Amino acid sequence: MGGLIETVLAMDANKVPRTIRLLQRAEGYIELDLPVRAIAELDSIVDAGPFEPAVALLRGEALKNQERYAEALIPLKHAATAIPAPLNKRAWRSLSECYRQTGHEDLAEVADLVLNAEEGDKEANVTIHFAVVPLRLLNEALKRLLSRGGVGEAPDEAAEDRSADE
Repeated sequence: MGGLIETVLAMDANKVPRTIRLLQRAEGYIELDLPVRAIAELDSIVDAGPFEPAVALLRGEALKNQERYAEALIPLKHAATAIPAPLNKRAWRSLSECYRQTGHEDLAEVADLVLNAEEGDKEANVTIHFAVVPLRLLNEALKRLLSRGGVGEAPDEAAEDRSADE
């Protein structure tokens, strides 16, 4: 928590209330199913500072509402990995929907696993196809998965990457 407070203090104090108001308006537009207006509000944020993950989440959701699923993946990945658990469940839920809509059912299942993972059981195992990953190592496995992009990668390239890693 100390990192967030220090970062906010480093940001221009006059910009913080304005940024929060713009984020609230963008979220309201998303709830009203006005994603174009939400994106306009987000675009008017000059320096998001520590609110960048929230901007990414709302931008991803606005793009998802416009059915621009592939474009929504980038900001949603950023939000899902930058927002600490359990507050990032909304980002993972949207990320799962976008993966499904773009035909990446396997990545949607991984996002669902994260979404439904139980925080308390550090020794539990999570099965991803044929790989068993201890829950304590799940974050690293997901970072590796997300850093590869997953979307737009040809199946042959993905298979070569996996075989090179093994």
